[in-house]
Amino acid sequence: MATAKKSAPRKAAMKNSTSKTATSKKNEAPKKVAPPKKAPTARKSSSKDRSERPVPKLAPAQVTPQTSSAQGSAVDAFVARMEGWQQDIVRPLAALIAKEAPGASAYIKWGHPVWDHAGPFALVKAAKAHVTLGFWRGGQMRDADGILEGDSDGMRYVRIQSGQRLPASLAALVREAVALNQKHGDPLKR
Repeated sequence: MATAKKSAPRKAAMKNSTSKTATSKKNEAPKKVAPPKKAPTARKSSSKDRSERPVPKLAPAQVTPQTSSAQGSAVDAFVARMEGWQQDIVRPLAALIAKEAPGASAYIKWGHPVWDHAGPFALVKAAKAHVTLGFWRGGQMRDADGILEGDSDGMRYVRIQSGQRLPASLAALVREAVALNQKHGDPLKR
């Protein structure tokens, strides 16, 4: 029995020593691991939040793209890559638009030249057998000569084929397209 008594304190001593190390580990501060980052989520705002925030007003210069000395250079490079008969149509069209809408910006968007004044108002797209001049607000325009094709309330267009002269009423249509954009704003933001 003596051995049992001797072993009991030894087991208790071992038990106490292991429990001390266990408690000392418990007393140590666990290493902080940063939680994985989540993608930011849109904050839901109540109507009260929206009504308290002032709505910034944009000056017209911020809405209408400004012209620069490099204006049209991308369009000129784009036209230079067209076939000869297409260039013969698109160059006079671009010159007509520049004359009738001197404050308009010209750039390449959606794979073709676009003219913009308070939003896009005209585009030119070359096809195999014709060149199309489209007007975003063509459905709202007065077409005295009946040259606009299409039945949409928005986009209407004129098709010009090789060797065909530009219709005389195009200048008036360009001016009207610019005026409609000035009155109603960007046609893409309905």
